[in-house]
Amino acid sequence: MRRFKIFWILLVFILFILPIQGFGEEKGEKHPIDVWLESCIEKNSTTAGMLNCSSQALDKWDKELNRIYKELMKKLSSEEKELLRQSQLQWIKFRDAEFKWIDNLFLGYGTMIPVIKINVKINIVSNRVRELEKYLFYINQWEADRKEYFKIK
Repeated sequence: MRRFKIFWILLVFILFILPIQGFGEEKGEKHPIDVWLESCIEKNSTTAGMLNCSSQALDKWDKELNRIYKELMKKLSSEEKELLRQSQLQWIKFRDAEFKWIDNLFLGYGTMIPVIKINVKINIVSNRVRELEKYLFYINQWEADRKEYFKIK
């Protein structure tokens, strides 16, 4: 029975936690939330501990998403703000539908199912954060040109 539990812990770690790479993945850097999650799981390796760590990480990613979105909105022209707002609303619809799908996909018994579900959700939200970070990086790189083109203050 212990081997089975260790197998599930390793499977979850390999499939859902290792693929979560940070914003500097080309350089091997990890996002601070990913680092925090790995550390938390190392300290709390029970199923309940992993679920608690992962739940907190999902909350952290959600806050990071909102922070990056607001930062990005400050840099955009009014036309771009509306485009991003519409894009984000569509992404939220996608996220909600995907979360519902995940909750139904992973039906079954086993203590690791909730951990698997939440880590799949973390991947979805963290990927959106990374996309918004890339947009923000691009905008910051071309800020002077953009201000002139869009007449941004």
